[in-house]
Amino acid sequence: MKKTDSDGLRLTDRKRANIIDAAVSLFNELGFDNASMDGIAVEAEVSKRTVYNHFESKEALFGEIVARLKEKGNAAIQLDYRRDLPLLNQLCDFCRKVVDFHCSNDSRMLVRVVVSKFLKTPELANAMFGNAKMFEGILHRWVRQAQADGLLRKCDVPFASKQLLALLETFVVWPQLLKNASVPSPKNRANIAQSAAEMFLDHYSTKPISRKPISGRPIRGKTDR
Repeated sequence: MKKTDSDGLRLTDRKRANIIDAAVSLFNELGFDNASMDGIAVEAEVSKRTVYNHFESKEALFGEIVARLKEKGNAAIQLDYRRDLPLLNQLCDFCRKVVDFHCSNDSRMLVRVVVSKFLKTPELANAMFGNAKMFEGILHRWVRQAQADGLLRKCDVPFASKQLLALLETFVVWPQLLKNASVPSPKNRANIAQSAAEMFLDHYSTKPISRKPISGRPIRGKTDR
């Protein structure tokens, strides 16, 4: 019988997870180039041989960190087009989930490690993510389905999707990465999410959208249906 820990994970899987956590911590603290496999082994409280049994190099470890970031994002963010719900409701919910994802401590550390490496090696970013931002694929599908129903006007879908995600990143990614800014409060996150959704729909919706107050902020408008 294979040994497991208190969380039900096989010990070998637990060691692998500890190695990844240690790599994220050291890459974040020291930078990718300055962190060593020896240091990762010490941080993970395993032997250097164990580290290499799981990952043949720092580059392989970095690839696993990127995979973990994608996995967390895919698990946290969904956007299923609903004909029975106003576009604003759907898009606000999506934007709020994206904002909350970027504001979580674990995700912030993963993003910081990944972006710092990609800034030095942009070709690596293209190889691992292509030209698309995180969450862009599911937004593409939603926009095209809304267009098919005549609720969004025809547009360059990848361009429009990047616009929306950039509106969110302006407040919850780049200030934290570049200026070490604190994450917005829950109230401000709600405002960021709804304002971005409204701006997007004001430009791309074929009908005027309805607006509802956030935290007592009066907003006027008409229905989108």
